[in-house]
Amino acid sequence: MKFLVAILTVAGLLVGCGQQQQEAPAKAETVAIKVETAKCEACVGTITDALKGVEGVQKAEVDLEKKLATVQFIPAKVDLQKLETAVVNAGYDANDKKRNPAAYEQLPDCCK
Repeated sequence: MKFLVAILTVAGLLVGCGQQQQEAPAKAETVAIKVETAKCEACVGTITDALKGVEGVQKAEVDLEKKLATVQFIPAKVDLQKLETAVVNAGYDANDKKRNPAAYEQLPDCCK
């Protein structure tokens, strides 16, 4: 009987090893950031690249007509302030935060 219990215990452990719990994927959030100083498609590319370069950003799109950047991100990795900082450091205003003047000076003339 002890032998049978031992075999069942080992079998249960082996089955349990194959059923490792997987972490649930982190839930993404979406936020819109006003980018009123964006003027052209070059601006769209610069802002999009800046946002996509932030760890935790899954998707970033800029609507030039609406002057909005829509960002899908993982809140455990990044927050709105960091997203705004990425835009500001690329040379553009983000919501109520003003652009980095040095970064602005590096932009192409069409973006100024």
